[in-house]
Amino acid sequence: MCWHPQPKECCSVRFRRRVTYLGRPAWRQAHATVVIIVLNALWFLIVQQVKGFSIQGLLAAGAVDQPDVLAGQWYRLVSSMFVHASAVHIGLNMVSLASLYVVELLVGTPAFIFIYFLTGVVGGALALALNPDTVMLGASAAIFGVFGAALMLSFQGVLSRATRNQLLIWLAINLAYGFSSPHIGNAAHIGGLVTGMLITRLLTRWLSRPWQSRRYLRWVAAVCTGLTALSLAKALV
Repeated sequence: MCWHPQPKECCSVRFRRRVTYLGRPAWRQAHATVVIIVLNALWFLIVQQVKGFSIQGLLAAGAVDQPDVLAGQWYRLVSSMFVHASAVHIGLNMVSLASLYVVELLVGTPAFIFIYFLTGVVGGALALALNPDTVMLGASAAIFGVFGAALMLSFQGVLSRATRNQLLIWLAINLAYGFSSPHIGNAAHIGGLVTGMLITRLLTRWLSRPWQSRRYLRWVAAVCTGLTALSLAKALV
């Protein structure tokens, strides 16, 4: 039996083809995005209503501060991504995440989980390093990471030029608003954004390789999911 190799395709063609074959409605295929939103909502409605919204209550629900991390409570870097200060806070974050569901459709669920997890942790760690006296919470670092992934995909031609311009305008508005308020963790936002762009640049190369590479990425996503489950469980203890 003869085997004829297929002509090489650029990554943007592959990603566009992945979206072309999606059924309707497409957002239902963004499984990780939906699960993350539901988990955040349940954590806010159940755990945080019990723990309360004082500083002590937010820490009891899994928010992160530097002394606890240095004391060995590493899991807070993950659990803090599911803790929010108010209904407005979680509402804005979840609407922003939902609007970026196309990123999961473009890169695939395992890559999306990896991007969301790592950018959230890196953004939170950077914010703590630069602001050691603050309590960090919220999913915004990870959401900025997903946004960074979308921005990198637009620079690579996967998303349209009009989409790229809209993303840049959205970025400018959010950064300007962030720097105008002392209560917003801009270090976490910028850390998540840059990390998301870098990871996506590397993943677009990785995803163009044979299917064995995707298998390893699924294992990485499984580890990220397991660490998230463990971190939330430890936050409840």
